[in-house]
Amino acid sequence: MNKKKWLLLILCVILVLGYIKLFYKTYNKNIVPKSADYIIAIDVKRITNTILWNIITTPSQWKIGGIFLESSSEINWRNMVKIPDYIFIFHTKNQPANAWYTVLQIKNEKDFTKGLHHYYFQKLNNNEYISEDAGIHIFKNGNQVLVGNASVENKKYLTQIAEELFTQKEYISKEILAKTIDAQSHIAMYIEENNFLQQDAVITANFTKHQLEINGIINPNKQYSFTENNFNYSDSSLLTFGFTQPTPTIYNLLSTNSKSDISKATNLNIDSVFLKNNKWYSLDLAAIKLRADSAISYTYDSNFNKVEKVVVNNIQEPAFHFTITGDSITNIYNYWQHNNKLEQTNAGQLFLPMPFVKSYYSQKNNNELNITSANYQSATANKNINCIFFLNILFPKIPEILFNLLPENIIKT
Repeated sequence: MNKKKWLLLILCVILVLGYIKLFYKTYNKNIVPKSADYIIAIDVKRITNTILWNIITTPSQWKIGGIFLESSSEINWRNMVKIPDYIFIFHTKNQPANAWYTVLQIKNEKDFTKGLHHYYFQKLNNNEYISEDAGIHIFKNGNQVLVGNASVENKKYLTQIAEELFTQKEYISKEILAKTIDAQSHIAMYIEENNFLQQDAVITANFTKHQLEINGIINPNKQYSFTENNFNYSDSSLLTFGFTQPTPTIYNLLSTNSKSDISKATNLNIDSVFLKNNKWYSLDLAAIKLRADSAISYTYDSNFNKVEKVVVNNIQEPAFHFTITGDSITNIYNYWQHNNKLEQTNAGQLFLPMPFVKSYYSQKNNNELNITSANYQSATANKNINCIFFLNILFPKIPEILFNLLPENIIKT
């Protein structure tokens, strides 16, 4: 065989191996239980290939140095378990909303044991390990591990799933898994037909360098009706979103605890805002702006003379404009007035529940009210969409200081 044929053979082998490494994908059909009603399929190779391509085409936009600085002697989760082509994360019927699971295969038994010690897992019995710090509850069965959320109050829920998977061997149908895989997206979520949906639904999420796109067709039951609205917004804002007033049937799906938590977070009773005669809501968060704020204090010199000291603080403030439209504006305004949510000032009616920046109440007409921050400058609305809900985020406009509030692993990602 001459040199050219050898080179051609080597090239073919490289191409085949490259295809297998980057594009050929398989998945285990026996790691999702029959009782699953929500399944999230993460296409690991598709995500990896997209990120690699973005790094190759725009290397200056990525910080990749930290990837290669990790100590090879340090145990981490990649030493403990194999990363499959597809990761299936699932929820099962009649379990709490935060009870989600996935099944992974042990990569190396010794490294897995070392990892349990490294992440301070407590051994509950011969099969179960838990780490409150990591928030993970593990059930080990041979070379497989069922991973669950440690914050689920009843620890027996994980044991029930382990019984279904490893003892009863009852798995979700191949057709359902195939339906999720065939969506051919970075992430796909299967939702089983339920009291809300007329039929099964698959929601997909795909991303590029410029956008994250989420798509899906949902057919709700007849009692859950929706009204669309044509929203106008600016695509230059950091964040914009809008949604139409949910019907009473949909709004009542929120539990009392959920309503209470939202009310505490917003410092408003949401039942006083989401009135059935409202039509739609929208928020335009134009940017996070920097403001210099000076504070004056006094000290005394050696002769007891008063000395003025000025300290300048740089404060990050949201610049936003929030709108509510509908036939209930007067009721909302009266409620806020009665409960001391508004304060009359020379600049207008100060909206007290917003602590981050001075914001003011205004009413355009009998059908529209606005809450606007003092630092807000409106941008031209150059986009529109007809929908029940939309969200647009420009990640490059998010200040770095906000990213620093996230966990270290998420910052690195």
